[in-house]
Amino acid sequence: MLSRLTLGVVLLALMNAAPAVAQAPGPQGTPAKRGTFSLNVKVPEPSKWNVQRDAKAARSIYTCKPLACPDSLRVSVRVERSPTRNPNPQALEKLATVDLPKAARAASAAREIISDGAEKIETIVSETASFHGYPAVTNMTKYSKANSTVFRGTTLIFAGPAMIRVETTSPSEALAKETAEAFIAGMKFEERPPEPKKPSGNTI
Repeated sequence: MLSRLTLGVVLLALMNAAPAVAQAPGPQGTPAKRGTFSLNVKVPEPSKWNVQRDAKAARSIYTCKPLACPDSLRVSVRVERSPTRNPNPQALEKLATVDLPKAARAASAAREIISDGAEKIETIVSETASFHGYPAVTNMTKYSKANSTVFRGTTLIFAGPAMIRVETTSPSEALAKETAEAFIAGMKFEERPPEPKKPSGNTI
């Protein structure tokens, strides 16, 4: 089952306003060390992205260069520790269809009060999925202000010891969705078990 701590982190991420033991995502082909999990991302059309890497947070941020995309677009890929290697299907279903939309409604109500009705947060879709054979949750949330609308797609992939968080943000819902799919399609996961322990002392 998903831990309360992890669930809280996931829900807290959805409450934020729309933005104006693992290795960080890196170039494809980088081998994983023993006892580690690595995520390699084959970035679609790499020349059109400005890339910012945060090794400490195991996160890479891709921002589309001016005029390189139909609309403004940002992608964040982050590796976090998974609460469990094998998430319970019912727990994932509840996270997708109950907990995430509920958090969005609560955040929307709070922001409407603060902004005097000028800002609103709405869940477009939230459901379970599967990517590369791993269970996942996908969510698309709409952030509305008086003069702008931004869509944020969030995908959580539970890949063994790691949870991969992919977030795409754009004024275009279709662009955010198709870009997330393209990044996920180019992902390669590698887990290498630790070296076997050597026997200690003399055996008889």
